[in-house]
Amino acid sequence: MASGLTVVDSTVLVDILRGQPGAGEFARALESRMVASEVTRVEIMRGLRSAERSAAERLFRGLRWVPVDESIARRAGELGRRWRNTHRQISLSDLIVAATAQDLGAQLATSNVSHFPMFPGLMAPYAPAPER
Repeated sequence: MASGLTVVDSTVLVDILRGQPGAGEFARALESRMVASEVTRVEIMRGLRSAERSAAERLFRGLRWVPVDESIARRAGELGRRWRNTHRQISLSDLIVAATAQDLGAQLATSNVSHFPMFPGLMAPYAPAPER
């Protein structure tokens, strides 16, 4: 992708916060090229454990946050229409994250690869955490 940026979704940020092997190294390798949608901030804040709050705020300060503008909203809507019949598990937030990556010309990093069929060949950037 042209921008050199990588949009990370909530699964990657949660893995970083919870010390998932490989997640911290992945984040350090990206440095300032790691960005996130504002909708991802909502997802993280909603699911935060009390003990994770200060670590989350530190992580948030190190990210570039992308607001949901008209271009991203329209693209997310189109993605939803395109994939609604074959991939019902795609949430509104996943559509916005995908649209953000496409709008920026960025790569996407996620542990929920099946939620992003619009990125053929997408692979998790490190071994995902086992199902709990």
